[in-house]
Amino acid sequence: MKTLFPQVGSQVEVVLGGDKGTEHILAEVMDETEGGLILASFDAADDFTLPGINTPLKVRFHLRDAGYEFESIILQQKQSPHRMAFIAKPRQVIRRQLRAYLRVDCRIPVSIIRRDDKKRNVLGGTITNISGGGMLIEMKVAIPPEVLIELKFDLGESGQTISSISARIVNIREGQDGQKIYVLQYEGMDEEQRMAIIRFTFQLQRKAAKSEPAEAGKS
Repeated sequence: MKTLFPQVGSQVEVVLGGDKGTEHILAEVMDETEGGLILASFDAADDFTLPGINTPLKVRFHLRDAGYEFESIILQQKQSPHRMAFIAKPRQVIRRQLRAYLRVDCRIPVSIIRRDDKKRNVLGGTITNISGGGMLIEMKVAIPPEVLIELKFDLGESGQTISSISARIVNIREGQDGQKIYVLQYEGMDEEQRMAIIRFTFQLQRKAAKSEPAEAGKS
């Protein structure tokens, strides 16, 4: 059986562990060789420095709407003029669970249309938690479990508009003040929109990490 690898030109999620905690970064697969993969175009903060040779990492990617991940190490790297890393090919690639995505709390207005509604009435809700695999939505309108819905929302004030993506309600929780919390799993999302959401979660994570030292200094 042929081993699955991320496609050249696609974006992958790189997970690094360090003294400051786990860091999630997007990178592009520039090339594939017999010994490994060349990653570049790291979407990280300006002061981000690639770790040294033999540093372990995880790589996560998608193929045909399924998620996969593997463990690897950095064989070579350079910081300038452009950040690039040559990582070892994996011995094993495993299928990922949806909850393995980085999840972040947020407050994002979202428009919702039930697929079983012939009139396509638009419902309103608020995304309270989001990841590359699904989200939590808070709303007062009751929708049964397992219903397929369409979503449209903006990733921040100047972010990309995510539209016409499908998601299925997999669980319903009781919220506050009569609200219900809907647990959603994406279905049939294209890769560009999924990576936009993942990039957004990384940006929120970096923003939160920067604010923590500032808040600590005030106390």
